Amino acid sequence: MVNASEVSVAECVESAEVHLDDLDFMGNLHNGRYPLLVERALVRIWARAGYSFVDGVPTHPDVMHAVLEQTFRYRSPIRGVGRVNVCFRMERLGRSSMVYAFRVVSEDGQTVHAEGTRAEVNVDMSSLGSAPWADETRDLATKLFGTPPENPAESSPLAGQPQP
Repeated sequence: MVNASEVSVAECVESAEVHLDDLDFMGNLHNGRYPLLVERALVRIWARAGYSFVDGVPTHPDVMHAVLEQTFRYRSPIRGVGRVNVCFRMERLGRSSMVYAFRVVSEDGQTVHAEGTRAEVNVDMSSLGSAPWADETRDLATKLFGTPPENPAESSPLAGQPQP
């Protein structure tokens, strides 16, 4: 078991609910459901900050982004229904992209169930190409998720952890 308190960085934490239909035949959260927990938690954080959709229309141009890559490392299964927390911090903030490091932890914060990264790129809806983040979005991202480290490899969710 991995103890969540082993990693101490400034994080933005959002709760997530595991439902019965999220479980596999052994009563564990199915591996395909972890990305949904991360996505839903991240959407709630940004929506509270005013970045969402109202009647199908984005409330800010920077709501339109695409996921470039997600990585997951499963540490300890989530066994059964209930709440967990998803902890995010900013790994990198580029001109038109950002990378979050995340951990899915038990509600009491004692067990790391999964960890990884998620890279997103801002999309210009007229050209469907990448677009720079607005200054206000960049400022908000660092307020919500912290300032990215100067050397992201040193702050990776796996930094200091034994590797298989």
